[in-house]
Amino acid sequence: MGAELATDAAEYDKLEQHFMIVTPDFTGRVESEIVDLERRFPLPDAFVIPGGTPAAAALDVARAVLRRAERRIVGLQLRNPEVLRYANRLSDLLFMLARAEEGTAIKPLTGRRAGRTPATPARTRPAPRRRSRA
Repeated sequence: MGAELATDAAEYDKLEQHFMIVTPDFTGRVESEIVDLERRFPLPDAFVIPGGTPAAAALDVARAVLRRAERRIVGLQLRNPEVLRYANRLSDLLFMLARAEEGTAIKPLTGRRAGRTPATPARTRPAPRRRSRA
Protein backbone atom coordinates (compact mmCIF):
# COMPACT_ATOMS: atom_id res chain seq x y z
CA MET A 1 0.00 0.00 0.00
CA GLY A 2 2.84 2.38 0.82
CA ALA A 3 4.37 1.98 -2.63
CA GLU A 4 1.07 2.90 -4.28
CA LEU A 5 0.75 5.98 -2.11
CA ALA A 6 4.31 7.09 -2.87
CA THR A 7 4.35 6.39 -6.63
CA ASP A 8 3.75 9.21 -9.07
CA ALA A 9 0.83 8.64 -11.44
CA ALA A 10 3.19 8.69 -14.44
CA GLU A 11 5.20 5.80 -12.95
CA TYR A 12 2.21 3.70 -11.87
CA ASP A 13 2.56 1.28 -14.80
CA LYS A 14 6.09 0.38 -13.68
CA LEU A 15 4.79 -0.22 -10.18
CA GLU A 16 2.18 -2.65 -11.50
CA GLN A 17 4.82 -4.54 -13.49
CA HIS A 18 7.27 -5.03 -10.63
CA PHE A 19 5.26 -5.02 -7.41
CA MET A 20 1.98 -6.26 -5.99
CA ILE A 21 -0.73 -3.65 -5.86
CA VAL A 22 -3.74 -3.62 -3.54
CA THR A 23 -6.52 -5.77 -4.98
CA PRO A 24 -10.06 -6.59 -3.85
CA ASP A 25 -8.62 -9.92 -2.64
CA PHE A 26 -6.55 -8.03 -0.02
CA THR A 27 -9.66 -6.24 1.21
CA GLY A 28 -11.66 -9.48 1.21
CA ARG A 29 -9.09 -11.22 3.39
CA VAL A 30 -9.20 -8.37 5.91
CA GLU A 31 -13.02 -8.46 5.92
CA SER A 32 -13.06 -12.21 6.57
CA GLU A 33 -10.70 -11.68 9.52
CA ILE A 34 -13.05 -9.00 10.89
CA VAL A 35 -16.04 -11.34 10.57
CA ASP A 36 -14.12 -14.07 12.39
CA LEU A 37 -13.20 -11.71 15.23
CA GLU A 38 -16.81 -10.45 15.49
CA ARG A 39 -17.97 -14.05 15.82
CA ARG A 40 -15.41 -14.93 18.50
CA PHE A 41 -15.51 -11.64 20.44
CA PRO A 42 -18.95 -10.00 20.29
CA LEU A 43 -18.89 -6.27 20.90
CA PRO A 44 -20.20 -5.08 24.26
CA ASP A 45 -23.56 -3.34 24.20
CA ALA A 46 -22.09 -0.40 26.10
CA PHE A 47 -19.78 2.37 24.94
CA VAL A 48 -16.25 1.02 24.58
CA ILE A 49 -13.58 3.00 26.42
CA PRO A 50 -10.41 2.76 24.31
CA GLY A 51 -7.25 1.50 25.96
CA GLY A 52 -8.64 -1.08 28.39
CA THR A 53 -5.27 -2.86 28.35
CA PRO A 54 -1.82 -1.67 27.25
CA ALA A 55 -1.95 -3.80 24.08
CA ALA A 56 -5.47 -2.58 23.25
CA ALA A 57 -4.30 1.01 23.80
CA ALA A 58 -1.48 0.50 21.29
CA LEU A 59 -3.97 -0.92 18.76
CA ASP A 60 -6.30 2.04 19.35
CA VAL A 61 -3.43 4.49 18.71
CA ALA A 62 -2.53 2.60 15.52
CA ARG A 63 -6.16 2.84 14.43
CA ALA A 64 -6.21 6.60 15.04
CA VAL A 65 -3.04 7.03 12.95
CA LEU A 66 -4.51 4.89 10.17
CA ARG A 67 -7.75 6.93 10.20
CA ARG A 68 -5.68 10.09 9.78
CA ALA A 69 -3.85 8.50 6.85
CA GLU A 70 -7.21 7.47 5.40
CA ARG A 71 -8.35 11.10 5.36
CA ARG A 72 -5.18 12.05 3.49
CA ILE A 73 -5.62 9.20 1.00
CA VAL A 74 -8.98 10.66 0.00
CA GLY A 75 -7.24 13.83 -1.16
CA LEU A 76 -4.67 11.97 -3.28
CA GLN A 77 -7.14 10.80 -5.95
CA LEU A 78 -5.27 7.56 -6.60
CA ARG A 79 -5.66 5.45 -9.72
CA ASN A 80 -6.49 2.44 -7.57
CA PRO A 81 -9.61 3.13 -5.47
CA GLU A 82 -9.09 -0.20 -3.68
CA VAL A 83 -6.32 1.42 -1.60
CA LEU A 84 -8.87 3.57 0.25
CA ARG A 85 -11.22 0.62 0.83
CA TYR A 86 -8.30 -1.45 2.09
CA ALA A 87 -7.17 1.29 4.51
CA ASN A 88 -10.74 1.62 5.78
CA ARG A 89 -11.07 -2.10 6.43
CA LEU A 90 -7.63 -2.20 8.06
CA SER A 91 -8.71 0.43 10.58
CA ASP A 92 -11.85 -1.62 11.30
CA LEU A 93 -9.63 -4.66 11.80
CA LEU A 94 -7.49 -2.73 14.30
CA PHE A 95 -10.67 -1.80 16.19
CA MET A 96 -11.75 -5.44 16.37
CA LEU A 97 -8.25 -6.59 17.38
CA ALA A 98 -8.26 -4.07 20.24
CA ARG A 99 -11.69 -5.28 21.39
CA ALA A 100 -10.50 -8.90 21.15
CA GLU A 101 -7.47 -8.00 23.25
CA GLU A 102 -9.72 -6.39 25.84
CA GLY A 103 -12.01 -9.41 25.73
CA THR A 104 -9.15 -11.56 26.96
CA ALA A 105 -8.47 -9.16 29.85
CA ILE A 106 -9.77 -10.00 33.29
CA LYS A 107 -11.98 -6.90 33.51
CA PRO A 108 -12.12 -4.74 30.37
CA LEU A 109 -13.17 -1.12 30.69
CA THR A 110 -16.62 -0.27 29.38
CA GLY A 111 -18.77 2.77 29.86
CA ARG A 112 -22.31 3.19 31.03
CA ARG A 113 -25.04 1.51 29.03
CA ALA A 114 -26.68 3.90 26.62
CA GLY A 115 -30.21 2.91 27.73
CA ARG A 116 -29.60 3.43 31.43
CA THR A 117 -30.65 6.64 33.08
CA PRO A 118 -27.88 8.75 34.54
CA ALA A 119 -27.12 8.45 38.23
CA THR A 120 -29.15 10.83 40.36
CA PRO A 121 -27.16 13.77 41.66
CA ALA A 122 -26.36 13.90 45.35
CA ARG A 123 -28.96 15.67 47.45
CA THR A 124 -28.06 19.14 48.49
CA ARG A 125 -28.17 19.99 52.11
CA PRO A 126 -31.13 22.10 53.17
CA ALA A 127 -30.48 25.69 54.13
CA PRO A 128 -29.92 26.21 57.86
CA ARG A 129 -32.99 27.25 59.82
CA ARG A 130 -33.06 30.57 61.51
CA ARG A 131 -33.24 30.39 65.22
CA SER A 132 -35.92 32.42 66.81
CA ARG A 133 -34.83 34.85 69.48
CA ALA A 134 -36.87 34.45 72.52
